[in-house]
Amino acid sequence: MASLKEYQEWVKDAWTKSPKKEISESDELLFLMEEIGEMAEAIRKLKGNKENKDIKADLEKEMGDTLLSLITLSIRYNINLEQAFEKTKRSIIDRYMD
Repeated sequence: MASLKEYQEWVKDAWTKSPKKEISESDELLFLMEEIGEMAEAIRKLKGNKENKDIKADLEKEMGDTLLSLITLSIRYNINLEQAFEKTKRSIIDRYMD
C-alpha cells in the first residue's frame, strides 16, 4: 500500500496530464465540499437499512473521491499530509491517551 506522500506525488503527476490544469483555488475547495456532500448522501442511503452492495460501493467511491479532493488541496498549499496527520495524531494521543 502506498503512503500518503506517494499518493500526493501520484495525484500531482496525474493532474499534470489532465486537460483541466487551471482549476482555481475556490473551485478545488468547492469540489471537496461537493464530494463530502456525495459521501454524506451515500451514508444516508446506507443508513436507510437497505442492504445493498451497490450502496456500499458508492460510499467507497465517494470516500475515494473525497480523499482525492483533499490531496489535491494539500498539493496546492504544499502541505505534507503525513506530517499533518502526525500532528493531529499527537494531539489526540495527548488529549485522550496519556
